[in-house]
Amino acid sequence: MMLSMRLPTSSAALRRNSRRCITSLPSWATLDPTSLGSATTPHSVTNLVNGQWTTPAKSLIIPNPMDKDAPPVCTVPDTQPEELTPFIESMNRIPKSGVHNPLKNGERYLQFGEISRKAGAALSDPTIAEFFIQTIQKTVPKSHAQAAGEVKVTADFLNNFGGDNVRFLARSFGVPGDHYGQFSNGHRWPYGPVAIIAPFNF
Repeated sequence: MMLSMRLPTSSAALRRNSRRCITSLPSWATLDPTSLGSATTPHSVTNLVNGQWTTPAKSLIIPNPMDKDAPPVCTVPDTQPEELTPFIESMNRIPKSGVHNPLKNGERYLQFGEISRKAGAALSDPTIAEFFIQTIQKTVPKSHAQAAGEVKVTADFLNNFGGDNVRFLARSFGVPGDHYGQFSNGHRWPYGPVAIIAPFNF
């Protein structure tokens, strides 16, 4: 009851916040968040498989969370079981030892440390941060401050995770053996193909 009583004020505030201007879109952007929920043709989210963007046979329509009479925000893939073959084939090409094997692919820890650093720096850029803030607002009914908090905490995590923190994911362990000079050690890393279920709004 309390939530429903506050919705009108909250909705008005959200609409005011969503009118903040983006001075320029990032060069890599494939959409303009200010057009989401207002363009007659909704933005189409596609699948990424084998390094290629693919369009599924079916899609789900994501309605405008702030105005049920407005155009949809976007469509997202509703990938069917018969369309999973390319995904399965892609996963089967991953070696059992994994692509992040510290014994075979140690350079990837340095590479992903740098990726994390650059991603954190990008999200700390006001223009890029505003792009994601407005994109979040168009898909979930959050205020500008709430959406900005999500972007900031992600940027902070990536800034902290850059550098050597990535290699610490494969921190090794050692176990003493039965006699002098005998020991065993091991590393932990993603083994074989790995799937990630990302949070709903990231």
